[in-house]
Amino acid sequence: MRNLLSRPYRMANIGPASRRNALVFGLFIFLFLLVFKPFGLSMFQGPIWKVALGYGATCTAVMLLLNSILARFLPKFFSEPDWTVGREMAWTLVNVALIGLANLLYSVAIGFARFSLEMLLWFEAYTLLIGLFPVTVVILWTEARLSRRYRQGSAEVNAAMPKAAASVEGQVGEAAVPSEDVVTIIIPSENGREDMALSRRDLLFIRSAGNYLEVHHSKGDDVTRQVLRGSLKRAEEALTGHPRLLRCHKSHLVNLDRVATVSGNAQGYHLHLDRGADTVPVSRKLNESLAGLLAVRP
Repeated sequence: MRNLLSRPYRMANIGPASRRNALVFGLFIFLFLLVFKPFGLSMFQGPIWKVALGYGATCTAVMLLLNSILARFLPKFFSEPDWTVGREMAWTLVNVALIGLANLLYSVAIGFARFSLEMLLWFEAYTLLIGLFPVTVVILWTEARLSRRYRQGSAEVNAAMPKAAASVEGQVGEAAVPSEDVVTIIIPSENGREDMALSRRDLLFIRSAGNYLEVHHSKGDDVTRQVLRGSLKRAEEALTGHPRLLRCHKSHLVNLDRVATVSGNAQGYHLHLDRGADTVPVSRKLNESLAGLLAVRP
């Protein structure tokens, strides 16, 4: 069970996507209550659509507060690389519990219920019991489906890569570093005084860390990390003349010629480089083109 809960999971309901999800869920609640009138709503004196709309709006507001606003203030907890099945389950149940509380308060406000500790416990228990089973099933099914898809996809990508660069999934091998004259690239800093110059073939990847860039590059058999103040967008623009240096994720730019192998899990594809233990995530928009990008070697 511990191993299952610690599996990587796609953090799809936090951030920009949370607004769409909150609206869709609120609309579903509104239509469900309007059509089926459960929980005694058919006995309510007054326009049912207004009551149903209120419950739907309450659900939307709670989800927006938790997943769009609160998530911004807890970046360490809502770290995509650290997101797991267990965290997804726990956070989804937190959403369910707070939606239950908000619905109780709304019910009290419209005179549909009276607030008491017993009523609060009933609302929470009912909401969690109803939500626990479908939440668990959906998350486990999604994790299994995505893991299978990306494992199979990574095996196909590795098979399409040149033999000199391929290795067993999840292990690091030697990448085919281009045998070319040394080409110097400049990674710009914010103030221009910390601009970093290095050989293009030495660059492994660049990671965005807030207002800073972590430049990982090889130095002989070792990997060196240098930090400078700057933005990944500006670095990407400065390196547009080097198509093998690809912005592969919102927070990563990678040297495709240093990729040794590809692995996959429920979070998507990850690139393993020929130096160091760090892996580089791949944006889902590159899923279809990744094999072609890695199959090309100078």
